[in-house]
Amino acid sequence: MEREFMSYKKPKLRNPRLIMALPDAGYVGLGIVDYLKDKLQAEEFGRIEPQDFSSMPWISVKNGLMKELELMKNGFYYWRNRGSGDDLILFKSEQPTARVHEYVRLVLDYACQSGVKRLYIVGAFGAMGITHSERPPVLGVINLPHLKELLGKSGVNLYPEYKGVGTIHSLFLWFAKERDIEAIGLWSPIPHYIARLPSPWSNYPKASLSILEKVIDLEGIAVDTGELEAMAKRTEAEMGSMYDELYEETQKESTYLDVEKPTIYPEGATKTISDEELRGMVRDIEDFFKRGKQ
Repeated sequence: MEREFMSYKKPKLRNPRLIMALPDAGYVGLGIVDYLKDKLQAEEFGRIEPQDFSSMPWISVKNGLMKELELMKNGFYYWRNRGSGDDLILFKSEQPTARVHEYVRLVLDYACQSGVKRLYIVGAFGAMGITHSERPPVLGVINLPHLKELLGKSGVNLYPEYKGVGTIHSLFLWFAKERDIEAIGLWSPIPHYIARLPSPWSNYPKASLSILEKVIDLEGIAVDTGELEAMAKRTEAEMGSMYDELYEETQKESTYLDVEKPTIYPEGATKTISDEELRGMVRDIEDFFKRGKQ
């Protein structure tokens, strides 16, 4: 633990809550942590040493010469609440590519040492049936049953059901339970066509705002969300303009010719089909599908 964690200072915090994020669709979770960090002027106080958890470094090459090598970035930040509420610890990290379980346990062990009893892990995922003109919903995943009531009071719907492959976020929720830490995952499904875009075009502050509003309500944090609201409105307007242009282009470049429709039925179009003609049509359809399978 001592070797793997670099501490710049050891702040004394009052019942701190941990809000954390790793890379996700639309830069939603990291966007929340960065926004809180800047608005609250949170101070960095430590990081996980990346050597044992990063097998794929980021490099910079210029004119054939390697200029820079950087392993996985991460950082812990703290904010002291000057009111009567709880203090905050913020944690942001790139995705570990080695010893993932140990990385999760290390972060949680440090959270325990800092007195964290509740953590939020925030992010987004791409989903069909959602558009950029809608208000992004917020879904919750919890690690302890009594948290259902807490989310219900803030209007967060629980994720209905899922069975399948989990993520590093799932590990944080599960391993937190072993340490008696309440863990809440807040997720926003965002339009799939935005989630598939590469950064920075995939940034989706509208979902960050939806989740942040829930965190503020759950924890009673006084944070000015005006700047994030402005970013969300600007993004929505830009997306609307872009998709209007795309729609107009697709109308101009129609795949099918716009031919004049006949005003009368062609001769013979409605005549009765004989049994022999029907059998021939069936044979043609069967032959078509047989050729498709070859």
